[in-house]
Amino acid sequence: MRRTLPVCLLLPLLLAPLAQAQTSVEKEVRAAVEQYNRAMISKDLPALKALLAADIVLYEHSVRNIGLDDVWDHHLRPEVEGFEGMKAEFSDLRVWVAGEVAVVTRQYAIQAALRGRPIDASGNETMGWMKRNGEWKVIHIHYSHACPRPS
Repeated sequence: MRRTLPVCLLLPLLLAPLAQAQTSVEKEVRAAVEQYNRAMISKDLPALKALLAADIVLYEHSVRNIGLDDVWDHHLRPEVEGFEGMKAEFSDLRVWVAGEVAVVTRQYAIQAALRGRPIDASGNETMGWMKRNGEWKVIHIHYSHACPRPS
């Protein structure tokens, strides 16, 4: 007589490889985010730029930067280059992966000086990542933080 296992016992065995693959991909994305953090904090501009996709879009309040040249020349490079004594902390990192696309959300706190003016910024960040040619690239960044109130 042949016995079969109930589906409830087989399902975890069948889904385990998928869950492990997802965990593996999530680890890749987390490692890419960590590379981004290190490059930004250490001002390693070539490494930071290498993590950005050619068609990246960046939003920060009313600012929209479209494409690598615009994002790099008018936002990220001048900011990172100009920061003096930068300290950055990231918390509440969450990663969602679907195939070769990932959404990352986190909170940030940055302290630095920019042209002698102190910066103490904190807020939320959403990043879209996509695997292209075997490498994870940032395709979208959106920062949200408290807007300065007019006096």
